[in-house]
Amino acid sequence: MIDHDNLEEYLDPINYDLEFGGETDKYNFYLELARLNPGEVLELACGTGLTTLHLSKSGINITGVDISSSMLEYARVKAQDLPVEFIEADARTFNSEKHFSMIYLTGNAFQAFLSDEDQRALLETVNKHLEPNGLFVFETRNPLGTDLSNEEESPWGEFIDKDGITVKLSGTQTYDTSNQIMHWVTFRDWGGSKKTISRIACRFMDNNMLQRLLTNCGFCIENQYSDWDKTPFNPFSQSIISVCRKNKDSKTTNPGYSSELF
Repeated sequence: MIDHDNLEEYLDPINYDLEFGGETDKYNFYLELARLNPGEVLELACGTGLTTLHLSKSGINITGVDISSSMLEYARVKAQDLPVEFIEADARTFNSEKHFSMIYLTGNAFQAFLSDEDQRALLETVNKHLEPNGLFVFETRNPLGTDLSNEEESPWGEFIDKDGITVKLSGTQTYDTSNQIMHWVTFRDWGGSKKTISRIACRFMDNNMLQRLLTNCGFCIENQYSDWDKTPFNPFSQSIISVCRKNKDSKTTNPGYSSELF
């Protein structure tokens, strides 16, 4: 299942962009891969289209899919007359007659799929909609490069909101070791009486588990990087950026897959 608390982060799309936008290096990483793999591109869990629209403005034929109606509404406003389609759907069950040369998720969205079943459903969606030998790309946080300790509330930073107000961020984190799930609670303080709370849960998988999952779901890993500059992955990198190909003989489902492989 996807933790419905995760959707709390996506109720204020304008301020979401101001808090999390501006990652030009990431946008250009996906743009370069799209250009090297000509054809139509699909972004799953596209949110407000921060990456989708960057690719579209650069001439990439792209579709964005997300489960949040509020995020997509703002994405469509930003798109103006760009030839990009946004579809409200769950990435686990999304179904289209189209096939894509490249499919990707970013913003560590892969980690929002909290169970083996969720991850298999997502990867079946990707497999089903990729062209033969199509490219699948995504990033996750690396548990060996991340502080997974439990923490009481501490300062996390600040950002300037749509009204020019400085919003102070703080939060807590609690790690569920048995399920490999981190629970973050974010507090946003606008000053005065306005304060908000949002929760999000993310699953952490080490790279060995991730590689086995991808292999058993029909993908071949071409490269893994630590950052958007394509620094080779090492066991203590903060991120695992995986660039994969759909195996030519891959099928939509893999009946031989079992969580026992982990």
